[in-house]
Amino acid sequence: MRLHCDINLPASKSESNRALMIAAYGGFVPDIEKLSDSKDTLVLAKALRQIRQNKAKIDIADCGTAARFLTTYLACHEGEWLLTGTERMKQRPMTPLVNALRVLGADIQCVDREGYLPLRIQGKPIQGGRVSIEMTQSSQFASSLLLAAPMWTQGLEMDLVGDLSSLPYLEMTLYMMRHFLAQVDVCDRTIKVSSKPYQKQHFTIDGDWSAASYWYEMAAFSEECEIRLRSLKATDLGDSIIAEWMLQLGVGTFVEDDIVILRKILFEKRSLSFDFSQHPDLYPTMAATCAGLRLNADFTGIDNLALKESDRVGAMQTELAKLGKSPLRFFSHNDHRVVMALAPLSMLFGTVCFDHPEVVEKSYPDFWKDASFLSVCG
Repeated sequence: MRLHCDINLPASKSESNRALMIAAYGGFVPDIEKLSDSKDTLVLAKALRQIRQNKAKIDIADCGTAARFLTTYLACHEGEWLLTGTERMKQRPMTPLVNALRVLGADIQCVDREGYLPLRIQGKPIQGGRVSIEMTQSSQFASSLLLAAPMWTQGLEMDLVGDLSSLPYLEMTLYMMRHFLAQVDVCDRTIKVSSKPYQKQHFTIDGDWSAASYWYEMAAFSEECEIRLRSLKATDLGDSIIAEWMLQLGVGTFVEDDIVILRKILFEKRSLSFDFSQHPDLYPTMAATCAGLRLNADFTGIDNLALKESDRVGAMQTELAKLGKSPLRFFSHNDHRVVMALAPLSMLFGTVCFDHPEVVEKSYPDFWKDASFLSVCG
């Protein structure tokens, strides 16, 4: 297949969610350009409205970012709150964040099982101070505390312990905090945030590199291509490492007038290795691409993938084992990234079907419209 297309990538939901939380803590109406229309961002925005309306029960569905960010927000927002979500969300860990908040004086009770949603929270003023946070499972626990810290009278001195997973997303948090004039200092594994409230600033949300990864996959499967990705900024934040990784799979990245262009390049088929400890969201894409190209690859840093919207390693192993069968019927595993990673395989294997193709709305609502040339059925 020859691909020539011009794609306006969705705005980063990671940046959007952080911007919404900063505005909520700062007490100002957000001045945000290109806010994500993803389901995750809509869920968080709705929850923040409900909190302003003093609705006691906050249901964040399957939005893990909202669960982690709102736990801290509710803990220091006066009132009695119940934070809950889907059955899958109730299986995703919260222990490191809950424990750290309790050290800082928060009143949080786990309703059913210690360390998991639902949480009963008695919101009250938190002064801040010093705390350690376990990073092995997710950087969102640290980001949740950091986002609140400028509003605490003692600020925050936080020590990062354990394996430092998903650091590019923690760096995104710090970058955005500084943009809104928070005072943040980093020394090795210690982050200090001063008691200096956020100030309203204009902020433009960049395109989502995680969403771009599926276009890199399609480029890898094409015979020849020129895929122009708009709204994507060259950065070390998020999952931009996909450009470096895909060089090894025959996709070159070229920048012209602020547009990222993907073109086929020559590459040598050889055994590869990828470490997903800092970029777990790229695992489905890389697994599907290597499988489609019949490349041997060694994947490491995948321990936390069982804690995502699905057990992503298990989900991808189950679905990729179906390659070669006709017709190809994939299960979504209620995971947007699994579906978007599997869909481009139709370029190599013919029509693929999904039980719930709509799950892509979680991060990329226009995916099926943008990729309408793929042969996919619901």
